[in-house]
This record gives sequence, structure tokens and C-alpha cells, in this order.
Amino acid sequence: MVRSIRALSITLTVGSALGCSSLLFPGQANARPTDSIQIASAKYTYNPQLVRLYTYECTKKLQEVKGDTMDQATQICQCSITQMQQRHPQGQAIQIFTKAQASIKDDPKAMPPELSPYFTPCISKRG
Repeated sequence: MVRSIRALSITLTVGSALGCSSLLFPGQANARPTDSIQIASAKYTYNPQLVRLYTYECTKKLQEVKGDTMDQATQICQCSITQMQQRHPQGQAIQIFTKAQASIKDDPKAMPPELSPYFTPCISKRG
């Protein structure tokens, strides 16, 4: 998994444009879970493929771990990536995703502490 993220990071650097998270798998590169995944108010813009992959895998993970519906999970995941886009350029986000991926090896169902600051406001909004 870490190798996949590193390869993906290199691809992004060369392509100047995806990415990864603790939840991404390269085999889902063409997956399109939703058409409205880009939030216009974000301070930093990420490659649309990064946002699609993150949202797809994050949604899948939330459904598995928390039992959220697809709509609930998608909303939380879109919110979390937007939270990250408000604070970090894409390169820093990839570093955060890489650290998060390494931290879930001990407990794959736990929220990686590196991602918690981006999910907390999204989960509290949900009520």
C-alpha cells in the first residue's frame, strides 16, 4: 500500500497535477462515485482524480466500518477532503495521507489520527 502511494506521489509530481489516502487502492483509478465531488470554495485545488479516488474509497470504508449509508458516507468524505483543501496544498495532503496509511496498520478500523482533524467538523455537522 505504501509503495502504491509513493508511486502515485511520483506520478503526481511528474504529471503536475491524484493521490491517495489511507483508503485508496490504485485499481479504482477510473471509479466515479459521484459527479459533484469538487467543492468550489476550497482554498487549494487538488487533481480531480485525487478527489474522486479519495471520496470513493473513503465512502466505501465508512460504509464498512461505521455502517453509514452511501449518501451519508459520501457527504462526510467530501466534507473531509474539502476541509483538507482549505488547509493544505496537494503535496502536503499526500504526505498526510501517507502517514495516515502507515498509522492504520495497527488498527485498520480506527480513524487515523492524521485525518481526524478533517473528519471531526464533518461528523459534527451531520448532527
